[in-house]
Amino acid sequence: MSDLICVFDVGTTGTRTIVFDINGKEMARDYEEYQIPKQPVGISEQDPLIWWNAIKKTCNYVSQKVNTNDIVGISVASLRETLTFIDDKGNPLHPAITWMDDRGEPSAKEWVEQDGGTRRSLPKIVWLKENKPEVYEKISKIAYGDTIIYNKLCDVFITDYTNGTFGILNLETLKWDEGLSERFNIPIDLWPELHPPGEVVGELSISAARELSLPNNIPVVMGSGDQQCAALGLGVIEEGQVKITTGTGTFVDYVTNRPIKPAGDVPIFSFPIPIKGKWTIEGAMPGTGTAMKWFKDNFSQLQIKESYEKQINVYDILANEASTIPPGSEGLLFIPLYMFRKGTIHGLGWNHSRGHMIRAIMESAALSAQMYLQMLEAMGGAKVSEVRADGGAMNSPLWAQILADITTKKILIPEVKDGAAMGAAILGFYGTKKYDNLETAVDNMVRFIDTKEPIKQNVKIYKKLNRIFMPTLLELHEKKRVTKDL
Repeated sequence: MSDLICVFDVGTTGTRTIVFDINGKEMARDYEEYQIPKQPVGISEQDPLIWWNAIKKTCNYVSQKVNTNDIVGISVASLRETLTFIDDKGNPLHPAITWMDDRGEPSAKEWVEQDGGTRRSLPKIVWLKENKPEVYEKISKIAYGDTIIYNKLCDVFITDYTNGTFGILNLETLKWDEGLSERFNIPIDLWPELHPPGEVVGELSISAARELSLPNNIPVVMGSGDQQCAALGLGVIEEGQVKITTGTGTFVDYVTNRPIKPAGDVPIFSFPIPIKGKWTIEGAMPGTGTAMKWFKDNFSQLQIKESYEKQINVYDILANEASTIPPGSEGLLFIPLYMFRKGTIHGLGWNHSRGHMIRAIMESAALSAQMYLQMLEAMGGAKVSEVRADGGAMNSPLWAQILADITTKKILIPEVKDGAAMGAAILGFYGTKKYDNLETAVDNMVRFIDTKEPIKQNVKIYKKLNRIFMPTLLELHEKKRVTKDL
């Protein structure tokens, strides 16, 4: 018998179920991408049921690959800052408003910006209250993504501290703040219960076990937000360590011993991580990974067909095209703000091909990471020499090398590139008492299998590109578009 943990890694674009053993070895996995209809710019909504349906589909597949009687716990890594609202029977009253949604009541937005930008759930809630009062009046609970999932698993209404920071969490006590509740007139009893990562919060219900093809009464352990799980899953737990994740977006996290409020209106946030007394300061660029999916879906039909015929990953085909293009994409620069209808292409010439565009998208994610890394090093007080990196982009050796060249850091690539899932597995084994502490679990479960060192001649090119990228991106982000009112 081997102890196993079942992890549900619920992201913005899809869900994966992965089963790990106690040594961090992946025993089985499956992934389901959501089918989300196109929406107007600035609006990003999802039906909360797509998360549970994806969990059911992937878990039913994985349950056939392992002995489910060996599963000692379930844990979850979840998308953050994604709100939905449920009635007294647990039914959603409104589609989930994701972290990429740009709606929000203006006065609340202004206050949040003055407070350092962390509490980004509040403008969305106030917006709903002002624009859809008939929905707001029926709310029994404000639910984050993990709230919905844990309710399905074991009939509780809970969330963890990483989601709480987007709401009315007191950053000193890590409890809901009465003052903020009064300021925004959002009663505390509407918020889910707060629980620390690594705590057993219930047992898998009979009905959920039936839907998932798992034994009932499996302990369910509180996980954490995906990026904080990823930090744990990469062993980024000491002050001054840094991780970069490129999945749906690009996220840069720097570990500190306290929450740090950024100067001005820079979109950098502080989050508590599962290691007690440790925080990350985080910068995020939405849609950098999604940009590659956009290119694949709209301009790569032949490559998609080839991938089916040859049974190879279509993104490997795209990366191979990009590998023929020199660093800097011969002057082609992609600004990854397309989610806000502000994405632009600079320096387009007759010599540019599909490969140039693919490489420029890859470079834009790494340039975004470098922009935030510079800010976080200044805020954290120390430069770093190495970065631990995960996410789908790290399945591409080329993309990993681009990240090393642009950040000028040594990049460590883990055996398990889904760091969020690994972090949730670590929390699962800790919560079920298979490890005495998180540090021991990290030492035993996290391994790195590759390293990318910066290539000097490439670094010179990218330093020039970075000087163009950062001011151009910031300038475009502040401007309004001429189309409609954006």
